[in-house]
Amino acid sequence: MKMKILLAAILSLALNLNLAFAQAEIVEEIYAVVNDETITATDLKNFERDMMRSMQAELEGEKLEQALLDVKKELLDKFIEQKLLVSKVKEKNYDVDADVETIIQEIKKQNNMASDDDLKKALAQEGIEFGAWKDMWKERRKQERLIWDEVGSKIKIDNPQIMEYYRKNAARFTLPAEFTLNCIFLKKNEDGSSPREKMDQVSAELKPGLFAEVAKKHSELPDAATSIALGKFKKGELDKNLEDAALLLKKDEYSGWIETDSGWYIIQLAEFSAERVREVKDVREEIIQTLRDGQQQVKLKDYIAQLKKESYIKILKEYQ
Repeated sequence: MKMKILLAAILSLALNLNLAFAQAEIVEEIYAVVNDETITATDLKNFERDMMRSMQAELEGEKLEQALLDVKKELLDKFIEQKLLVSKVKEKNYDVDADVETIIQEIKKQNNMASDDDLKKALAQEGIEFGAWKDMWKERRKQERLIWDEVGSKIKIDNPQIMEYYRKNAARFTLPAEFTLNCIFLKKNEDGSSPREKMDQVSAELKPGLFAEVAKKHSELPDAATSIALGKFKKGELDKNLEDAALLLKKDEYSGWIETDSGWYIIQLAEFSAERVREVKDVREEIIQTLRDGQQQVKLKDYIAQLKKESYIKILKEYQ
C-alpha cells in the first residue's frame, strides 16, 4: 500500500525531536548538552527508531544494512545537528499553513483519496494521529524555509556551469537507439529441433510487400492474426541475436530466420531511432537542479558547522 511509510516516515524525525526535547521531567542517562538543553538516551533511541523507519522506506538488502550501520556511528552528531536547526527555526516566524495544506492535497491526489477522512483513516491504520502528522509536515516546511533562506537562496547557477556539466555528462543525456519490430515467430518442436517444414513454407510465401499477410497467417505469437508487432525496444533490451539482425535492416526490410531460446523469428524493421544526445535546452532545468542540490549539500554542511561554532556543545558519552 502506498501509504506504508509515506505517511509514517514523512518527517517523523521532526515531530519526535520536538517531543524528545520536551521530556525534561525524566531522570536518565545524559549523552550531551547543547546550549541549555540535554540529550538523553530516550531522545537518541527515538531518533534512531525514526531514522531506521525512514531508511526502510527507501532502501533494502545490503544497502539498508550498511546505511543502518553508518547512521548508528553518526547518530549523536546527526541529532545535535537536527536540534540546532530546530532551535534556529524557533527564532523565525514562519507561516507554513498554506504550504502544508497544498502538500496534503497533493498527497490525497497521489493516493486517490477523496477527503481528509480517507487520509485520517489511512494514517490511523499506521497508528498515526492526523494532527500529529500534520505538525510533522509543518516542522519540515519550516526547516526547509530556514535552509532556503540561509543556504539555498544564496546559490547561483550560471550558464558556464551548466554547459560544463552538460559536456562532462553527455552519457547521462544520451537516449539509446530504439527499434520497433514486426515479426513472424515459430515455436521449436517439443524435442527442441527447428520446425523445418513450417519455416520452409513461410520462406516460400514471403515476398516484399507481403510480410503482414504471411505473418498473420503463420506466426505463432499470441494475437498474431490481428497484430504482427513484436514491440518497441531500446538498444540492449532485445535478444542479442535479434538486435544484431535488426541493426542490419533498413525500414520495412526483413531478416532471415533467427534462432532464440524460445523459437525462430523473422523480424521486420518498422521504425528505428538512432542513439542521440538530448539538446541542452531540454535538460537545462534538470542540470540546474542537480548542480543546486550538490552545492546545497556542501553549503548546508558549512552552515551547520557555523551553528556548532556559535553554540555550546558538550558530549558526555558516545552513543553505541
